[in-house]
Amino acid sequence: MYDPDWLESEWDRLELAYGSKSLKKARKYAKIVFEENDSQVVEDIITMMNTFGSKPVKKAFAIVAQKRIDNPKRCYAYVKGILKQLQE
Repeated sequence: MYDPDWLESEWDRLELAYGSKSLKKARKYAKIVFEENDSQVVEDIITMMNTFGSKPVKKAFAIVAQKRIDNPKRCYAYVKGILKQLQE
């Protein structure tokens, strides 16, 4: 079930751990793949930005953002695949 109090505490935890700027940017990227309310995905995006850098993450989400909303490739797993290819 959905617990709004838990989710709010997760956003607070992420903001304390990574800063509000990183959290906002990650949630913006997560919104592209309809995962802006999934704290685990948002934290993973922040981790990827710290690991790979902002430019590759931005490029991967830009590629996915070009897909139509109903396209199955407009998902977080596809973003991770693009990032993996960019790193090779």
